Amino acid sequence: MKKKSFLFFLLISISYSNYGQQIITGVKNFTILKKGSSALPQTRFKTGEMVMMKNLEEGMNFDLIKNGKATPLIDPCVDCIFGQSAELDIDGDGKTEVLIGSRITPETFEVKIFKKAEFEVDYKLFTTINGQDHCEFAGDNTVKIFTTDLKVAHLKFKSDGSWIILN
Repeated sequence: MKKKSFLFFLLISISYSNYGQQIITGVKNFTILKKGSSALPQTRFKTGEMVMMKNLEEGMNFDLIKNGKATPLIDPCVDCIFGQSAELDIDGDGKTEVLIGSRITPETFEVKIFKKAEFEVDYKLFTTINGQDHCEFAGDNTVKIFTTDLKVAHLKFKSDGSWIILN
């Protein structure tokens, strides 16, 4: 009985620690990477592209792989302790955006959103959001940003990448 209780506690602890680091919620297609891990997680998009994350000496890398060619989306993140990539149609236009989340400290994160403009080939930086705990995308051009004490700021994106606070 003690062994079963210990295993149950261990499983809960592991899943809570992974969820506690998650930066982007409300998405179905995502991958995560912890600092120091030798894993090479890949977020494969419906359109055929993918984002591959990896830890290198110069920091955590997020590469967009398209037609066999790898292109860095951001400079290597030296201070990242956790990374997440995701695919989501933020504004409901039928085209997916690329989300790159990085946790710099246990209480701070940054999410860069890359969008492919009409008749464009490459994804370009659309906007950046920062916060404390995590953010949740609803898919209706809005995002909720949670603080460590779970207070919420609700933002709406404008077409130029800027945003307004809704609450």
